[in-house]
Amino acid sequence: MYALDTTAAKSADSTGFQIKERGKYIGRFTRAEHIVSERTGTKGIDFDFVSDSGQRARFSVYTVKSDGTTIYGFKQLMAMMTVLKLRQILDPVMSMARVYDFDQGKEVEKNVPQFAELVNKPIGILITMEEYKPGKFRPNLAGVFQAETDLVASEILERKTVSAQLEKMVAALRDKPMKGTPSHSGPEAGHPADDEDIPF
Repeated sequence: MYALDTTAAKSADSTGFQIKERGKYIGRFTRAEHIVSERTGTKGIDFDFVSDSGQRARFSVYTVKSDGTTIYGFKQLMAMMTVLKLRQILDPVMSMARVYDFDQGKEVEKNVPQFAELVNKPIGILITMEEYKPGKFRPNLAGVFQAETDLVASEILERKTVSAQLEKMVAALRDKPMKGTPSHSGPEAGHPADDEDIPF
C-alpha cells in the first residue's frame, strides 16, 4: 500500500517551521496582499510563502514610490510575473487569507486585498536572511525561478531551455547583517517589453 518516500520522510522534520536559512525553495504563495507604507506611501506586496516541504516565510516586496517611481522590488515583481507566465496582474480583490495578527500573537482569517494571479501557483524562490534587530533575522527575497525548469526570468525571455544561472545565483547568496546594509533602491526599471519579446 505504501512505498518509502525519503523526500516526504525528510520533510516531516521541517513541516510548519519558519525558513531560517538562505537557499533555494520551491512552493507557493498562500497570500499576496497589496500594501501601502503608512510612512512613505510606497506600494508593495506582502507575501506568505509555503514550501513543498511545509516551511514558511513571510516577506514584503516594495515596488512603486508614492510619486510613481519604480524601485528594486518592481524588478522582482516583473521576474515573478515572467516565471509564472503572467502578462498582467489585475487590481487586488478582497479575499480571505491567514494573516499573522501581532496584537493577538497568532494567525487569524482576514479579508485582505490580494493579487489572485500570484497565489497558489508553483514558484521557486531564493531567500537570504536579513538582520532587522541585533541577532534577529528574517527572510528576504533574493530571486525567483520557474519551479518546473529552474529557469530564471532572463533565461525565459531569451527563450533558453536549459538553466545556467540559478546555480550561480544560489552560490552568490549572502545573508545581510545590520551594519552597512545597502538600500534596495536600484535604478528605475525599463518600459514594458513589446508583445513579440514575450515568449508566453
